[in-house]
Amino acid sequence: MSKSASATEPASAATAAIRSGAPWLVRLGRLGYVAKGMVYIVVGFLATEAAFGKGGRTTDSKGAIRTIGDGPFGKLALVVIIIGLFGYAAWRIVSAMSDSERRGDKAGSLALRAGEAFSGLAYASLAIWTLRFLRSNHASSGNQTRSMTDRVMAMHGGRWLVVLIGLGVIGYACYQVYRAVSGKFLKRLDLSAASAAMTTWVERLGKFGITARAVVFGMIGILLVRAGWTYNPSRVGGLEQSLDAIARQPKGGFIFGIVAIGLIAFGIFQIATAKFRVMRAT
Repeated sequence: MSKSASATEPASAATAAIRSGAPWLVRLGRLGYVAKGMVYIVVGFLATEAAFGKGGRTTDSKGAIRTIGDGPFGKLALVVIIIGLFGYAAWRIVSAMSDSERRGDKAGSLALRAGEAFSGLAYASLAIWTLRFLRSNHASSGNQTRSMTDRVMAMHGGRWLVVLIGLGVIGYACYQVYRAVSGKFLKRLDLSAASAAMTTWVERLGKFGITARAVVFGMIGILLVRAGWTYNPSRVGGLEQSLDAIARQPKGGFIFGIVAIGLIAFGIFQIATAKFRVMRAT
């Protein structure tokens, strides 16, 4: 047997394994969209209550998971979320590696695939955190964005790297607004079997929800840029800190309320995506 033939055997075996498990991977990925939707609905609902003075609070994904765990059938719901998040992470990573979205190998396409893989790793991390919380009913949920920024700033030229990352996040947020306004997000959905009313609602929820989430990410980017510019990592934060910062802006209460409702819309849209998204693993 030649060296080239022996070298391709592991790759061929891996490809065969992925193909054989593809249907299950896609099902788990769809469950992951449901899990994402549940988390965003809770984040949005709590923020909406806070915006309209009905109690509630700003929180992030981990805070939402804590809230779900404390509710009726909380442990069962967390089990479903854990399976879904791990499934979504696996689908994203495998999809990026196999290019199941048919993006290609150009520089821009490779960047998108890298982003998909990074998203998968991020949700895998959230799944691991949720598993720890389920097992012990306690898991640290400190400001990881702030601590990571602190470590980056300690590097030579780190503050400018933080500024660049912040600008990148702002750019991502702007692109998400473009996707929402242009309707480009519908490209990955198959709504041929949906009714006209369902199609309309999915489109509206997607546009509103994606835009609201983009506003939150845009604020996260602004906080990163400010932190790097002022050399003050305490000014950065994730989802919760971004919502707080939006609420503090001039007329921020109104914008905060709209964004909070938009996050609920995004969560519902994610659940709709679980049903209608075109998904492949290979």
